[in-house]
Amino acid sequence: MRTKNFLSFAIFFCIAITSNAQINKDKYLLGGSFNYYHSTNEGYNSFYTNIQIGKVIKDNTVVGIILSYSTNNISSATNKLRQYSAGIFYRKYKSLGKDFYLFGELDASYQYSKNVLTFFQNATQAYNANSSGGTINLIPGISYAVCKGLQIELSMPNLANISYYHIKTIDSELPPGTVSQKRNTFSANASLNSNLLNNFGIGFKFLLGK
Repeated sequence: MRTKNFLSFAIFFCIAITSNAQINKDKYLLGGSFNYYHSTNEGYNSFYTNIQIGKVIKDNTVVGIILSYSTNNISSATNKLRQYSAGIFYRKYKSLGKDFYLFGELDASYQYSKNVLTFFQNATQAYNANSSGGTINLIPGISYAVCKGLQIELSMPNLANISYYHIKTIDSELPPGTVSQKRNTFSANASLNSNLLNNFGIGFKFLLGK
């Protein structure tokens, strides 16, 4: 697995170095990430991956799409969560000189998740919670051109966001198809507090094209 990951990165890197480091019109931006966590003691597994594809519509301005998928499993209570997301983004760069850029990104996405929680007590009982809704995020950051076509960036993905979800809960003890609870949630958050530095994330972006 590590060998495959290294070869994939090497291929992308070789493609990237054929481009120049400027964020010029008609280039393509490609980025993505994944994370896997496993704990035998906790009986917990989680996986998250996303991909970001965009086009530079004019110098230092990128628009594109974001796709993501995540899953979480807790074996102790047989809790399974699946989440899918698709959205669009708008990113604006401002040159700071010497291959440094300041950027601001605004993205909006639709999210759907399904959470199945099963209990094993006197009898097997399950709850299904399905949610759907949207979220808007503001993401500032700093980007540095490591070499031609490859940038490393420091971003703050949780600085500010607005979200709305519609949630339906289904109890297995009720007749099939019966919805036991419906509710709507709305939230608006801004992470302007003493823990601000904990919200930083590191990522990579490839700029491809002539």
